[in-house]
Amino acid sequence: MDITDIIHLVAQDPYEFAMKFKREIYDHTRVECTIGIAPNPLMSKVALDIDAKRNKDGIAFWKYEDVPTKLWSIRPLNKFWGISYKTEEKLNRKGIHSIGDLANYPLKYLKQSFGKIGEELHLHSHGIDFSRISEKYVPATNSVGKSQILMRDYTIEEFPIILLEHIEEVCYRLRRQNKLAQTVHFSVGYSKSYNGGIRKTHTLSRPTNLTMDIYKICTYFLHQQYTGEPIRSINISLTNLIREGEEQISLFDNVTQREQEVKLTKVMDEIRTRFGKNSILRGISYTHSATARYRNTLIGGHKS
Repeated sequence: MDITDIIHLVAQDPYEFAMKFKREIYDHTRVECTIGIAPNPLMSKVALDIDAKRNKDGIAFWKYEDVPTKLWSIRPLNKFWGISYKTEEKLNRKGIHSIGDLANYPLKYLKQSFGKIGEELHLHSHGIDFSRISEKYVPATNSVGKSQILMRDYTIEEFPIILLEHIEEVCYRLRRQNKLAQTVHFSVGYSKSYNGGIRKTHTLSRPTNLTMDIYKICTYFLHQQYTGEPIRSINISLTNLIREGEEQISLFDNVTQREQEVKLTKVMDEIRTRFGKNSILRGISYTHSATARYRNTLIGGHKS
């Protein structure tokens, strides 16, 4: 929302407008919201993601002078709007690990490595965004994903439940777009008391949008790389998307079984779409460690 031309009519400053707007939304919907305020769409989005969701009042107000202290401190790079895991990996190889590193990296070399995207990365790292709210939105990346900092530490015995629930949600969104994913990005972060985690990227021999296909890959890497620490965060991202029907069928596929799995999945999706996500769940979602039933009652991360 661009309030530049109307702010003087409704409030003394942007923060006062945001407070009024929040109250108006709550009075009509009983839903709390978070708001990011900044000079341009990019900075307002980042302010929302980084600060507003943590602030007690749910509002973050960033100015250009905040760029060195707030924008440049963001790391890892994939937390920044528009930077995919693939781009992050390329930047990391150049010694760029934070937005501050990106801002101070020579533009000449960014353009050599990334072309036009390199120039955009340079501008964004300085908080510069020439887009307008009135312009048609174009997704920054061709991907579907979900990340979450968990409410508590999880053991390796409990975590597969959380993993399956997250993959189920991501694949449901992918199927709603009638798309298949070729590449899986999977990462977990260990508890704050420990360092590190697991991060793996895998390109599938055949694109898919079926939950168990992705789950098998992720559990393989989980057990292969896990070193014993409590798990506190999860990220699943599916990239290199193509439309359903464009994939090449392997001669070694069990076509009949595959078709049955697809049909069953679509029936389950139709039930969820019509009656809500909690209308049909896997049995694991009724166990103590599960979170899907609770998360499905939230709107924008808040209790509905």
